[in-house]
Amino acid sequence: MIRGAIPFEAEGRARFLRLTTNAQVRYQERAGETLVDAIVAMQGEASQGDMLRLRRLIWAGLGHEGLSEDAAGDLIDEIGLAEASRLLGDAIRAAFPEAAKAEAETGDAEGNAQAPAKPKAKPAAA
Repeated sequence: MIRGAIPFEAEGRARFLRLTTNAQVRYQERAGETLVDAIVAMQGEASQGDMLRLRRLIWAGLGHEGLSEDAAGDLIDEIGLAEASRLLGDAIRAAFPEAAKAEAETGDAEGNAQAPAKPKAKPAAA
């Protein structure tokens, strides 16, 4: 398989999503923001349901297929939103392996939930 390619099946055939340099430029030219800006924007609670960004990112990652944005949206409909989001997350980690490695090492996993509170120290005995 090609480096950074995330395989999946849709419309009865094998496909792959890949966020190459050209895919990132394709996204930036169309969206007017960088891939990193899109990732950051999509991590906030207010971004839930940001279908325009999701569809454009999937479209950019499928650029080797020459699909339109509408066709990328049709693929999302076929595979489902959860699977499209998972594929995109995998493609982002494959495109930025050093960041993914640092994330794994620090335990800074996906999501924006706060870390659990540390237990309070017991007062010292007198």
